[in-house]
Amino acid sequence: MRSDPNQFESLVADAIDALPEQFQRVLENVAVVVSELGTERHAYGEYFGDGVARQAFEDRIVIYQDTLERDFGHDRELLAGQVERTLRHELAHHLGWDEGGVGGLGLG
Repeated sequence: MRSDPNQFESLVADAIDALPEQFQRVLENVAVVVSELGTERHAYGEYFGDGVARQAFEDRIVIYQDTLERDFGHDRELLAGQVERTLRHELAHHLGWDEGGVGGLGLG
């Protein structure tokens, strides 16, 4: 199921709104963008930047619509849940967790 870009962006916005307020504030300085390069990158999402403690590089979270819809698009509720999980996973990287630590948080 391919949704239109506005519907998918709405899922991302809902995932941001579902975050506790302190994490929403953290994201005020982090671009959250939707991309169609997930198949190429073999990912549902990625974090680019140097973390919340440093400011040498621009921080960005990318949510990959193509791979998320490919694997979860058959069920809108499942897709919404995975978008939220992916956002939280990438936010944890921004906060300094490595891949093992993020997995330990149940966000692997």
